[in-house]
Amino acid sequence: HWVPHEVYGMPGDPDNSGKVFFSGLYAKYMGYPEGAPPYPGKYSRFWRTLPAYRYYLPDFMYNRDEIRPSNPIKGQFRPRECLGCHSVVTPGIVRDYEKSAHAKAEPSPTGCDTCHGNNHQKLLMPSSKSCGVSDCHEEQYVQNAQGGIGSHASCASFAQIECAWSIERPPGDTAGCTFCHTSSEERCSTCHQRHQFDPAIARRSEQCKTCHRGKDHRDWEAYDISIHGVVYQVNKNDPSNFDFSKKLSDADYVGPTCQYCHLRGGHHNVQRLSTVYTSMGMSNADRGAPLWKGKRDTWVSVCDDCHSPRFARENLQAMDEACKDAGLKYTETFKVAENLQLDGMGEPMPKDLA
Repeated sequence: HWVPHEVYGMPGDPDNSGKVFFSGLYAKYMGYPEGAPPYPGKYSRFWRTLPAYRYYLPDFMYNRDEIRPSNPIKGQFRPRECLGCHSVVTPGIVRDYEKSAHAKAEPSPTGCDTCHGNNHQKLLMPSSKSCGVSDCHEEQYVQNAQGGIGSHASCASFAQIECAWSIERPPGDTAGCTFCHTSSEERCSTCHQRHQFDPAIARRSEQCKTCHRGKDHRDWEAYDISIHGVVYQVNKNDPSNFDFSKKLSDADYVGPTCQYCHLRGGHHNVQRLSTVYTSMGMSNADRGAPLWKGKRDTWVSVCDDCHSPRFARENLQAMDEACKDAGLKYTETFKVAENLQLDGMGEPMPKDLA
């Protein structure tokens, strides 16, 4: 906790307090800052967007009249007219829609106009807010929004807009991060693939693999080579072992999927049963501190579906020790970088070196 204390002048706490600090980059700024790009945020005036971002951030960059992309088709259309045209123009979308629960809804289908509007000059790109209205998926939307920093509910507004390390980079560089970070906060379709929106697809671990992989957050790789991942991979095509047609609240899998633990019972707040979020090592909190006892007891209650509570607690402690070791290495490395900066050696190619 010396980082916020020494570098930012914030009050510090003992390392064993269990508290988590994010160096003051904590506040969400809503609204549109004067002269800033469409998306809100503390550093948004530095953020140069690309046209493709309008699909990642629909409410801010597609659905607003002043920046909505132009459309040559004029008129207002009913769903059957949409399907008649798009069965020729985009047949794959129509084919997926016709397989969906939306198309089979009673007493009448949830048509194209429900999500996109019927005015072809002012079409909407559906966002998570579009799905979260009272007569659709309000419960899931509210649950998702309950997550804090480190959850799907804040991975764009915090990680992409509040943190200078993301905004300062060139837009082409940032685009690689923006796709995952904004999509999972702003669009339900990131997990519920459009236009089928089949829950059975969203219940498979591979759906999380879209974002949770790579050398800076190797979640999928860690799961895939774990015993849990191996059990999943060799059994996932057997409905008697993994019946993805059942709701998560009724799931009886032979091993855990990502969703079985992190979306337990079908609840959409992915943080509800997690332990300590410390931003990939950037905040070294003591995970064994009394502050986190309730979270850890809940974590163990998930494992004891298959394991004994003692086994779960001992493995959790082993992971804590590994995190402490990693935290020490991170802190030592960060201190080297800080000292170089304080000594005026932070420039990667000083003038007095070849």
